Amino acid sequence: MQTSWSISGIAQTLKYEMMKALKVIVKGCRLVVGSLFIVSGLIKANDALGFMYKLEEYFEPGALNLPGLTDAALPLSIFICVGEILLGVALVLGALPKLTSTLTALIMAFFTWLTWYTANCDPFGTKMIADAAGGMVEITNQCVLACGCFGNAIPLTPYESFLKDVVLSILTVPVVVGAFAGWTKLNDRKDGLIMIAGSLILIYVFGETMLEWNFPVLFAAICYASAAGLKKRWNGPEQEWVMAGAVTLVCLVFQFVTLNYLPMKDYRPYAVGESIVENRKSADELGLDAPVYATQYSFRNTKTGADTVVLSSAWLRIYNEPWFKDNYEVVSFDGPEVKVADGYEPRIMDFQIMDSEGEDLTEDFLNTEGNVMLYISKDLDNARTDMQQAMNDFALQSGQSGWTNIGLTNAPADQNAAFQDAYKVTYPMYTCDQTELKIVVRSNPGLVWLKDGVVQEKWSWRDVPSWDDVNFK
Repeated sequence: MQTSWSISGIAQTLKYEMMKALKVIVKGCRLVVGSLFIVSGLIKANDALGFMYKLEEYFEPGALNLPGLTDAALPLSIFICVGEILLGVALVLGALPKLTSTLTALIMAFFTWLTWYTANCDPFGTKMIADAAGGMVEITNQCVLACGCFGNAIPLTPYESFLKDVVLSILTVPVVVGAFAGWTKLNDRKDGLIMIAGSLILIYVFGETMLEWNFPVLFAAICYASAAGLKKRWNGPEQEWVMAGAVTLVCLVFQFVTLNYLPMKDYRPYAVGESIVENRKSADELGLDAPVYATQYSFRNTKTGADTVVLSSAWLRIYNEPWFKDNYEVVSFDGPEVKVADGYEPRIMDFQIMDSEGEDLTEDFLNTEGNVMLYISKDLDNARTDMQQAMNDFALQSGQSGWTNIGLTNAPADQNAAFQDAYKVTYPMYTCDQTELKIVVRSNPGLVWLKDGVVQEKWSWRDVPSWDDVNFK
């Protein structure tokens, strides 16, 4: 009897310890996944327009072929950013566990598929899509080169993004199990302190090492404080939904500020402190190795009829070899170009300032000694003109002090001239690539102050500086 009792007791103890360990694993997964969701959502919310541009890439006919969603790209961008942060906070706090874990699993399944699709996209392949007449037309694949998971802060390749999502999907499994097994509930005071402290530490380490930005930990602390404050003061049946509402409000305030002004943290090659001159230099100018590309040549084995591909870089070594000359015939020398070795590529490649005669004035302005103010409109047709007089006043005063003032737009010379006449613009206006202008400054219009080719400051149209403020600097 004693032996039987001992075995039963040991089994019970093992079962208890096992359940305890599983619950710890669930909490650990909630902590990691939730914290990463907060950071990922915040990085995208910091530059929601940039994320919108990424969504528009996915909606292109050559990508996912969802052109009907293009007009809704910005609302979708905001919804995804806020939703990701909200889910992250809920995971850490243990709020609405079944709903939160289910939504997290669905999101991770979708994004894992999306990054797999992106990583396996063949840029030289084609697809059939329906045309306006109801028929089918063949178009070239449009591959998205980066998923935008962490914006410009951590540029991941599609394959790296896929691996990241696979790992997060695996970590989501215990979260779902814990929620539906009844192990996850809204944190009590002790668990709340442990989970929130652990999350803030993780976010701090991630921000310090990967983002060079400590604001995420402050933002997360505000979200947690908002939710915890309402939890103490609201004991009704809708307590967890009220907490979610508080966190949503915090997210929307942050989103409003970054959309109406500029991102709080800029990771683009036109950020404050970046040298546009240096970022345009080629690998050769910097003394670095450039990427190596080769063309795919196609040949057919005259005996077996099988086709084979030979890279142009290898062609010179084998084309006179008897085994090759006697057995293969040319099919095509017009194959796609592929990268065979990585190397340095300029961070800025398409920034050009073109005048009405088609002359490239980029080097002239970027190498101007002293101060240059760029008045930038990525879309002149839809540019806000509320503060145009303030821009004109700044240009007048700064010009008298020796500054160079120029406008850069996506429009042709005649449209620029018409805009100058309509709004009494005194500085010359030039044409630049629209996509590049979207990268330079998110506001339309926006101002960028350069000194010796280095970005000193940037402003949105709502925040045009006075000459006294800038002259003081």
